[in-house]
Amino acid sequence: MESQDEKENSPQKAERRFALCYIGWSSLDRRTTLPMLPWLVAEIRRKSEKGDCCPGVQPREVQLVLNPPFIRCVPSSSNNSSVFIFEHKAQLISRFIHNSNDLTYFAYLLRGQPDNPESEMSCHVFRACDPNQVPEVISSIRQLSKSALKEDAKPKQEADEAFYNSQKFEVLYCGKVTVGHKKAPSTLIDDCIDKFRQHETERKHLRLLSGQRGSTESAPDCGFEEPQEFRTRCSSLAGSLQRKPGEGLVMGPTRRRHASAPNHVQPSDADKNRTMLFQVGRFEVNLISPDSKTVVLEKNFKDISSCCQGIKQTDHFGFICRDQSEPGPAQYVCYVFQCASESLVDEVMLTLKQAFTTAAALQSNKTQVQLCEACPMHDLHKLCERIEGELLKLMNLLMQGLSVKLKQDEEGFSFPLYVSRSPGSDQEENELVILHLRQLCETKQKSHLHIGEAPLVNTQKHNSDARELLPLSPHALEASLDPLGLLLPSANDSLSVERPKKTGADYRALWKTAIHQQILLLRMEKENQRLEASRDELHIRKIKLNYQEMGPCSKDAPAMWERKLTAPGRTTLPQDKEEIYRALCQGVPKSRRGEIWLLLSHQHRLHHRLPQRQHAPDTPYHDLLKQLTAQQHSILVDLGRTFPSHQYFSAQLGAGQLSLYNLLKAYSLLDTEVGYCQGISFVAGVLLLHMSEDQAFDMLKFLMYDLGIRRQYRPDMISLQIQMYQLSRLLHDYHRELYNHFEEHEICPSLYAAPWFLTLFASQFPLGFVSRIFDFIFVQGTEVIFKVALCLLSNHEKEIVECDSFESIVDYLKTTLPTLTQAQMEQTIAKVMDMDISKQLHAYEVEYHVLQDEMLDTGPLSDDSDRLDKLEKTNAQLKKQNMDLLEKLQAARQKIQTLETSVENFLSRESKMKHMIRSLEQERAAYQKTIERMRSCLPSDALTDVEMTQIKTGPNGKAKTTAKKP
Repeated sequence: MESQDEKENSPQKAERRFALCYIGWSSLDRRTTLPMLPWLVAEIRRKSEKGDCCPGVQPREVQLVLNPPFIRCVPSSSNNSSVFIFEHKAQLISRFIHNSNDLTYFAYLLRGQPDNPESEMSCHVFRACDPNQVPEVISSIRQLSKSALKEDAKPKQEADEAFYNSQKFEVLYCGKVTVGHKKAPSTLIDDCIDKFRQHETERKHLRLLSGQRGSTESAPDCGFEEPQEFRTRCSSLAGSLQRKPGEGLVMGPTRRRHASAPNHVQPSDADKNRTMLFQVGRFEVNLISPDSKTVVLEKNFKDISSCCQGIKQTDHFGFICRDQSEPGPAQYVCYVFQCASESLVDEVMLTLKQAFTTAAALQSNKTQVQLCEACPMHDLHKLCERIEGELLKLMNLLMQGLSVKLKQDEEGFSFPLYVSRSPGSDQEENELVILHLRQLCETKQKSHLHIGEAPLVNTQKHNSDARELLPLSPHALEASLDPLGLLLPSANDSLSVERPKKTGADYRALWKTAIHQQILLLRMEKENQRLEASRDELHIRKIKLNYQEMGPCSKDAPAMWERKLTAPGRTTLPQDKEEIYRALCQGVPKSRRGEIWLLLSHQHRLHHRLPQRQHAPDTPYHDLLKQLTAQQHSILVDLGRTFPSHQYFSAQLGAGQLSLYNLLKAYSLLDTEVGYCQGISFVAGVLLLHMSEDQAFDMLKFLMYDLGIRRQYRPDMISLQIQMYQLSRLLHDYHRELYNHFEEHEICPSLYAAPWFLTLFASQFPLGFVSRIFDFIFVQGTEVIFKVALCLLSNHEKEIVECDSFESIVDYLKTTLPTLTQAQMEQTIAKVMDMDISKQLHAYEVEYHVLQDEMLDTGPLSDDSDRLDKLEKTNAQLKKQNMDLLEKLQAARQKIQTLETSVENFLSRESKMKHMIRSLEQERAAYQKTIERMRSCLPSDALTDVEMTQIKTGPNGKAKTTAKKP
């Protein structure tokens, strides 16, 4: 049985037909909003009933044919679908209207053609014989539209992901300053840094004088505005980035040093985490805080007027944009950031320039719908919104008062239908009024000048309160800016009853009641916020643990773990290791897994005291988050590759990915020897699914330092080579046939087992199975990885041996083997519980080191037996060859990775050079046009003198001009 979502998302395989009556259609302005649509549908119905429709679209019986991806309207008398009244793509349908008193009627709104920005929207109205048929028709059309949109969006999503994955940078927010000009002088960034330092010095001095550490009076805020103030629409970019070369977006320094000197300085708080992710989108830049998991700054390209880099402080950059938070004359603010290196700043600046150029090119091909509060269509929307749901008689009164007012204000406006046709009802009269109002507003809209395009009365008020609107999503507005709203009588005006005068005691009682209600409201808001936070926390926890558990725990396991988790001294007193292991074998509740891992780590540290030199550095987690990491690119690229199908990590730069970034960044700064290595992200991701960031970081340090897993991530990767040798020896001793099969086809463990060890099986296997492996790793360490690998190979030995080629074996190990069934996972874990290979692993590790020493030893052999000497030499040579091959393979893999990285860098540089060449060509073309215009402006005699002048180069390389002799 398919679910509803699966039905909606499943592609339509066969056409569907519905017998309907096509009433008619009407074109409409692209600024038409939801409250206007019922009146438009009523207008089309009335024309149909009166016979006012066009001859070509009279009401007729039709069949609506849904043939993916098209919707086709054919005559009911025709069986040939190729003969149709009209046809359009299903993905162009934007909205359905089914709110009429007569439920047999419905309509849908059709967007304009995407390849024709000038095309109008249209509304098509139908009538069904049975009102119960309408929901089925609408549902079928909606499913077809969703399927078509999904198919259209696939390549676009891939392009978007490729764009966004390479346009994120970690920066340190330094602060903002108010400047007097939109252009950036060459010394602006350096001046801002000096101002920030002076401000910080004064701040510390004031703290010392006042004796108050962390005083908020001398520490201004970070300077971030509320995110809502930056939620501007991308549709208003048209024209704002279409500037001539050298104008508008200044990527380099200018000579206006006096115009943009820093004025009002607001540095960021050095005591807080100021590291941010600077994301360059298609039409905006976002500043995302990994600490608060929110977008703290969002600026459209049209608001950014200048970008520049520091001269002395070359690892700093900033941009100037309009400050819309203050009313009055335009003010400009410069936001300043610091990067980990100067090269990273160069990359940011180049990315911004490319993004501006791309956005300008994209917007130049689009005609955006503009809408402001003074638009006539917006006034009509507010009128329709206000009278929606009113009684017919009251609405009629409102309309009559409106018509009288309009007759006085509009010279050319009248209601001729009142004379030629007497309306049969109040509803019809209202429909006629709305019809003429719509015609009037559409006519006036064509000649309307939007706010900012021409001087208006009370311009300052309009600019300070203007907001951009999108079709079908208008904003509310003050009554003073609502021309049509002023014509509507208020409810107070309709009542002629005089209110009794209130005494002082009455006002005091009202004030007292208002104060009590306000206090109660504040308490309720706080309680609602607490409940909402608790609900969000439970929701996130539910999303994190959204994976299939490997198997149910025993009946006694939850109670047993509850006793251990609540026992006094559980973090200071060691418990019996055998008892803990027996409890672990009985199962672990998924909801308590994070707490149990914390308990197991505490117990391990109580039983095993590490030498002081092996301890992890004690730098606090939140102090690490305040620093910049040089490995940000590798971490950011791997965020989308870590558990991409899990809901918690799937959202790009969502809470999951930002928490994972924090964890990986902090560890790369803590462990400078390892830094960041591919594979750590999966380990950190599993920890984050079961506990908070702070706890996950502590557990990551436990796995890396206390259990020694960090050795396999070292740059030399010697520990990983030892592990591969140990696994090969285990196969040789316990599964000789499988070992020989691998040797026959030259398959070494590093080809298939390296990801198992580097990610602790998390990159390929089900999460429930991986979490169960982690349970035992916290008790037994890396030995569990060998046991699981050996059990997996032994369980699939028969299938692996049947593979008769190198490619088929590798494919089976990488794709088929990880897809375990529930029974196979339980069988593997059961074998792991009963297996003990600690002695063998220790012996194989000693053997590996002995072999390494023998290969390095070049001294003569002390044995006098020739036979034994030959055998030992042969054995040593074979072992040396084996180890050489392993090392060559590892070196080759590293070289391949290096070459792949180099190829990616070359491709990136090639793309950047292409963008630069394109920009230079555009600039050259602009200069040529300028020269041609200058030539056309010169008189003919002067042009002749210019053409007779030649530019020659002297011996010193300088140009000199000579004139031709006539």
